Amino acid sequence: FHPSMIARVPSLAHGTFIARPFPRARNIKPSRIDAQSPRVPAQRQCALSASASSHTRALAPSERASPAARAGERTVVVADTVRARANALNDAMSAHVRVALLALALALWLRKYKLYASSSTPRRKVIVLGAGFAGVQAAIDLRAHCDVEVIDGKEYFEFVPGTLAALAGARPMSMSTFADDAAARAQRAIMVPYAQIFKDKRVKFTCTRGREIDVRDDCVIIRGERSSMEDVRLAYDELIVATGSVYAGVIKSSGVGREMTMQGRMDAYAEARASIVRGNTTTIIVGGGVVGVELAAELAARATKANNGSSVVLLHAGERLLDTLPDHIGSYVTKALIKSGVKVYVGQKYERDGENAFIGVANKNVIRGDYVLMAIGSKPATEFLKRATDDVGENATLDVPLDQLGRIRIDPSTRRVIGVESRVYAVGDVASKPPEHMLASYAHWEAEYVATRIKYHGNAKALAKLGAYVPPPRLMAISLGSFDGVMVWGDRVVATGIVAAMFKALVQFWFIRFLPAPYGVMKMLPHMRCAPRDPARLSPASSS
Repeated sequence: FHPSMIARVPSLAHGTFIARPFPRARNIKPSRIDAQSPRVPAQRQCALSASASSHTRALAPSERASPAARAGERTVVVADTVRARANALNDAMSAHVRVALLALALALWLRKYKLYASSSTPRRKVIVLGAGFAGVQAAIDLRAHCDVEVIDGKEYFEFVPGTLAALAGARPMSMSTFADDAAARAQRAIMVPYAQIFKDKRVKFTCTRGREIDVRDDCVIIRGERSSMEDVRLAYDELIVATGSVYAGVIKSSGVGREMTMQGRMDAYAEARASIVRGNTTTIIVGGGVVGVELAAELAARATKANNGSSVVLLHAGERLLDTLPDHIGSYVTKALIKSGVKVYVGQKYERDGENAFIGVANKNVIRGDYVLMAIGSKPATEFLKRATDDVGENATLDVPLDQLGRIRIDPSTRRVIGVESRVYAVGDVASKPPEHMLASYAHWEAEYVATRIKYHGNAKALAKLGAYVPPPRLMAISLGSFDGVMVWGDRVVATGIVAAMFKALVQFWFIRFLPAPYGVMKMLPHMRCAPRDPARLSPASSS
């Protein structure tokens, strides 16, 4: 029964059903119904009043209720009884539903953390080399299913796409600042200690602090800092190489020396920022890819706001900026940079002449500045794989195949390393893949896919359902200042101006917290391939 239903009450007088709707009932028992209640028929009010006033006086014939009236009274009493029981049943059902929902939530929590898993099932041991976007994401996805240990040379995670704005003392949707403490806060906002990321203790983190690493067929060896120190041998069932790439200069942490710690990295950044943002200086940026374009835009925006006579020069050897993206995107970005005051030189290589000068190879023009930032020369962090040892047999270093650029050769359908055992994977910038996939988002999706394969180990049906790795469509936001940018989906520009800047801020908020960006959903999105748009239709002043 439910109070909103039609109550079918059997009539004692006629043996039929009297159907009448009634509002949501309150818990009223028949014995507590007031005789003067307006819901009680007049005849019953009279009878109840007389019964309540005196039990000794007999009712006069005129006061006696007719049989039909007495039947109506009984009908109301029965209806109230049914309504009271319906309320009680409804309350009991509500309590049961609450208990069921609580039990369901508990079951889902237990399933997530695998607290009910059989102790007889051995947990696989996974070692993750490198704790960038790919390495941390793989560890997070595997921590409930495997014994995971992450190895990196520094003590903190750095959101590298945010370092370009931080170098100018800014961040997405935030004005550039000239105060050192505010700029330090902007830099600190994109750095997270690994102790905080892995605080639940289900992932073990080891900082090598510059010690050498040897990769074997069944283990990873961390060499002692001194000959007197013992080596650390870590066995594995699965190995994920996610060491990423390195840049020459301040753009990306080297992870060695003082930059192994957060404070040392912040000190290095503060020194570089002090040299760049002082007045009446010319900063030369070499490289017209995404890194060079964003850095030039951020520094130009700061120079415009400060009005201190500083200028920015961008050199690129290619025929146009952003040559890994469609032509119309490069044309739009070039116009936006020129409008913001950046001097753009493309179409020829430049050779360095001294510390802060460059000479064009073709026309011999000389570009001089006060500070140089290299936005080219990204190299995969695979030097530790090239080191050979004198050991042979089981103690020999794992022979990992590398391409001409030093990246690890992999099977693109599974992300497994070619030529070695099937339990070794490479994800992120360290893997050999198309240049347009050298983005943090692809590192995240590759790591999620590999983690899923490892979780499905031994389950042929689940692995068949997972299938081969399918790269999701390119989705990126290129910053052109704190409140400007261009958002690209596949080959299309889907937003510019402040909308793109808002999306950039959302991406930073999302990925620095390693919130879910499910590969299974993203791979089903359309790739938005289209014919190049007319550059004239994209004006840097427009916003959508």
